[in-house]
Amino acid sequence: MLHHAGSATHRHRAVAATEDADDVLQLMTAMHGPVVLYLAPDTDGHTPNCVRRTEFRPAPGDTLVGRTAWHTEFWMAEPFQAGIDDIDLSIDVRSAPGTDRRSASLETSCGFRFALRIHAEPDALVGEAS
Repeated sequence: MLHHAGSATHRHRAVAATEDADDVLQLMTAMHGPVVLYLAPDTDGHTPNCVRRTEFRPAPGDTLVGRTAWHTEFWMAEPFQAGIDDIDLSIDVRSAPGTDRRSASLETSCGFRFALRIHAEPDALVGEAS
């Protein structure tokens, strides 16, 4: 179910995260305070940016998809929302190549990038960042 708050849309559901992603989220929270994961319109669709909650401003059409176990909000830009109600999402983490380390995403300073996994059904992997 969608809820509108101002110009942003909100969904209330849990977003799964791997144990490694939870560890990195905990580290980011310890280093920067509360953080938000945001799948921005200029990304590849599988690599959300990690930003400080105090610095995040959702744009019109952005959707709060859900929260991880660490209460980290996961936001998605409008272009990626097609069919979102029919899939399950999870957050993973991978090593960041040298070129990714120049990203503004907070976890890159520690050598990581968050990665979005998309599941059509529970336990059926459909897409994943490489």
